[in-house]
Amino acid sequence: MATDTLRLIDECPTVVGMMTTVVESGGSLDIAIRSVAEDGPPRSARVFGRAVRLADTKGAEGVRQALADEVSGLPRSASGYRNAVLLCIAASDSGDPAERARLLGEASDVALDSVRAMGERYSSSLTVPCMTVFGLGIMVPMILMSIVPMLGMGGIFGTSGIDGSVVMTVTLVAVPAVILCVSLWMRRGNPFLSEDVPAEGFRTGLPLLLSIPLALLQIHLGGTPEQVVLLSVAPAAVVTLVLMVSDHRSEMRRMECEKGMRDSVFEMGNGLLAGEGFESAAVSALRGRRECSDVGVRLEREIAVCRGDLTTAVDNAIGPVSRGMARAYRDILRCSERDSGDAGRLAMALGRQFHNSDNVRRELEARLKSMKDMMSGTAVLFAPLVLGMSVSMLEPLSEISGYSQDGDVGAVLSLYLVELCLLIALLTSNLGSGDGVRSVVWRFCCTVPVALVVFRICCGISL
Repeated sequence: MATDTLRLIDECPTVVGMMTTVVESGGSLDIAIRSVAEDGPPRSARVFGRAVRLADTKGAEGVRQALADEVSGLPRSASGYRNAVLLCIAASDSGDPAERARLLGEASDVALDSVRAMGERYSSSLTVPCMTVFGLGIMVPMILMSIVPMLGMGGIFGTSGIDGSVVMTVTLVAVPAVILCVSLWMRRGNPFLSEDVPAEGFRTGLPLLLSIPLALLQIHLGGTPEQVVLLSVAPAAVVTLVLMVSDHRSEMRRMECEKGMRDSVFEMGNGLLAGEGFESAAVSALRGRRECSDVGVRLEREIAVCRGDLTTAVDNAIGPVSRGMARAYRDILRCSERDSGDAGRLAMALGRQFHNSDNVRRELEARLKSMKDMMSGTAVLFAPLVLGMSVSMLEPLSEISGYSQDGDVGAVLSLYLVELCLLIALLTSNLGSGDGVRSVVWRFCCTVPVALVVFRICCGISL
């Protein structure tokens, strides 16, 4: 199944939600389709945009027929997406509000079932590449840097010995290159991953450049190669981590606040159905939840000074936290201007969709958690433990046999562990819904100091 088709299926719940906000509130299908074409997810926006252009250029009888033709031409693997959109079209043709709500509910269920099935297939496909990275990241460097030199002590490879530069090149270049290719391949096949990589995330890694002057200082002081790596990379990572703590906590609070706002839509719908106005229902629903009470206070203040422009008040208060939730609140606001009862039913429908969608995402994250923990544990503990013990065994054997190997094994493996921590951080950020550069830097800075310390301790064990 093509990745584009998979990512189109992942967009289906969002598309159904956008169409629901228009159709459920009594809007026309034309408005719903144009809304997705303008503000929808990228792949769906292209599909709906082609339908709009076809209708506007008289290439079809209308936008309804144009969209039906577009989704009918999708691959068989996108049948869930096609069926969900066709159910939304059928709901817009229904004059019975109960029938319309039932059809929209079915469309939401079909979309979520498609995403759930795709998530199960995706999580099961990760076992082989992750185990490949696990094996390459530990076994190959251990064999190259420890076992092969041990075999060479008895002259098994002849009098010429082992070319240390080749071993170092394979360990520091070839193995990380293969792991990087596997990570990029996994990213390319991830149907839940956004293609957008925010450029501002790169600035969070700038403090890691502090490792350069620290390394030069250690060289000037006569430190061993292992000490140079440990006392330059680890302190720079800790400094970067300290500088990122505030932003990391802010992002965690923002995510919790967004989750609370998604849950608050139910309460707002109840308030609207009970006869409350949008202002009081929205503010009370937000202030009633601890994680988003600050947004409720901000919305109340914006409403007080907006001079009747509630749309701007919603954007100013909710937009900085979540553009998607700001759009949902604006849709409910527009519906409430016509009828509070309809707005309440729309809010309840959106709340149900948010709840079901969050459940599907949590199921996916739960399936991937063990995989992420295994890969992180490999970089933090298992790899430095195994490689460090291998070095500790190699040193006494070398002294007994009088064997000397070109290059510092400890220094090479220290550099390799830095590369491995970075690659594992990149790999885990490509799993599931994915993370940006900021998260990659955070994971790297959390893992590399521990890995280097564990490796140094294991290397110092006397056998």
